[in-house]
Amino acid sequence: FIMDKKEYIVAIDFGSSTAGYAYALKPKDGKINKIYDCKFKKTGEKVKTLNEVIINDSNEIVKFGYDVRDYMKNSKLKKGEHLYQRIKMNLYKNLTEIESVNSTKSIDIVTLISIILEYLKKDAIQSILNQTKGYKDANKIDYNKESDKIRWVLTIPAIWDERNKFYMMEAAKKAGIVDENNKALFFALEPEAASYYCSKELEVDDNTFKKPYIICDLGGGTADIVCHERVFEKGIEKIIEKCTPKGGPFGSDEINKEFEEQVLKLLFGEDIYKTIKSEFLQSLNGNQNLKQIQHKYIRLVEQINEFKEGLNDDYLNESFPIDCSLFFIKFKGLDMEKTVSNYNKNCYPEWRITEYGRDINDQTIFFPYKIIYDLTKNLVDKISKILLQIISEVKDVSTIFYVGGFSNSTFAFELLKNDINKKNPKINHLLPPNPEKAILRGAIYYGLSPHRIKSRKAKYTLGMNAYMNWDEKIYGKKGIKIFDKQKNSYCCENAFLTFISKNDDIPYDNKITKQLALRLDTQDGTFGGHLVLYKSNKPKVTYIDEDGVEEVGKLDLFVESGNYLGDNFEATIELGGTYLNVTASHRE
Repeated sequence: FIMDKKEYIVAIDFGSSTAGYAYALKPKDGKINKIYDCKFKKTGEKVKTLNEVIINDSNEIVKFGYDVRDYMKNSKLKKGEHLYQRIKMNLYKNLTEIESVNSTKSIDIVTLISIILEYLKKDAIQSILNQTKGYKDANKIDYNKESDKIRWVLTIPAIWDERNKFYMMEAAKKAGIVDENNKALFFALEPEAASYYCSKELEVDDNTFKKPYIICDLGGGTADIVCHERVFEKGIEKIIEKCTPKGGPFGSDEINKEFEEQVLKLLFGEDIYKTIKSEFLQSLNGNQNLKQIQHKYIRLVEQINEFKEGLNDDYLNESFPIDCSLFFIKFKGLDMEKTVSNYNKNCYPEWRITEYGRDINDQTIFFPYKIIYDLTKNLVDKISKILLQIISEVKDVSTIFYVGGFSNSTFAFELLKNDINKKNPKINHLLPPNPEKAILRGAIYYGLSPHRIKSRKAKYTLGMNAYMNWDEKIYGKKGIKIFDKQKNSYCCENAFLTFISKNDDIPYDNKITKQLALRLDTQDGTFGGHLVLYKSNKPKVTYIDEDGVEEVGKLDLFVESGNYLGDNFEATIELGGTYLNVTASHRE
């Protein structure tokens, strides 16, 4: 029971398309009685809002979430106001800066994420106080003092690398939800959080969890998939990770992107489409001549989402109307009949448009549902391939749980189910009620008892640079042989000292300690060196400079000359958590 003096648990889900939080009071008996979902404007039954933000030149939030869309519909962005979207996917692509949608302003991605996390932190604290104490005046709240009472849990994809986790941790520090020693915050891997949720809140036969099961987390930006097995130790339920997490940028937003690339650009021409998009961005900055384009472009995006989300078996032979007057207003010489005719000559036969413009003033085009079916199927095929790979890798998989916002698409769910059942008819497919709640609610349970994760699989081989004693059989091919005066023997200068190999089981809270000897720098008489961590996707690594070996990070260790000669230092690598920590210390 890790709550210590904390009074609440708050989980924050900073997603690719949406963001939100949930919270619970400190349980008196170790069991959470009720989880409270955040309530943003215009979310209806949904527990999260859009992860979009408008900030000003002072990096203050002007609008966040669905309020951003309303703001753009009803007013112009003022000078010095900057819109940012798809923030998390920029992080996934390892970009350190993100450009504004409507201006030339770029912002450090850690700073931008910290601004949103601080906003969510304050909103969560105010919700808790309103719920528990009737505290309505936000101006009187000491947010830092209240934050100290909270065990924070921040959800992250299991497929993320250490760089992305590091940026997220830095953003959490800036937002004031974690101290310098990372003691106030837990990272919860999103599929693990969902695994907690499924075992706690779903009314299923207990036999469901007696064999390995898959958590398939399908969001707007990514698919994040892992296989777990439940075991019991002294009556306590534990979770074992059966294979390394798999996935990629296979979220539902890809369907919108491909509709834009394969349909709209083909229909109207790439130059026309780029002009429309460019003028929409200009309209956000207050160009009144483009106000009509702004409204119609936002409505176009909404209709594409309605088209995507409305897909089901009954509609496969039908079409969906989308108002395309946006294009014909801007390009008055554009003829609808010719436009559609040219498109039909170049598109897939089943994507042809047969109905449009019912009268001279009607600029609606009816797009066949087969388009959305095919785009959804293409995305589902990529996800199915990953699921089938895990099923072949882990024997006796019994169940697949589908969670995340994209799982709400019953059509995508049925496609996945059918794909898997062709080869594995005995696997059970379960879609929990409100699958978009699974990550947040599961993260609350994780924050209460993270130690229930018994072990995870190493995603890569991890090691460090080391002066290993020369062995001709091991290092004779590509090793760099040097004479080490401190050891008075020959060593391999580019040797890789392995801490953990890919696919090894890593117990929860696992730590590895290695002795270090600092090298004497004869120029200035100091002792020092670089403790450099490396990773590789290969299970066996011999040299730090071989193909596929990447630097993860390093510690620079330099001390004044004196009592530091010999193996007096230790490096400790914490591997068992969701966040990699490395520390070095002098043993005395």
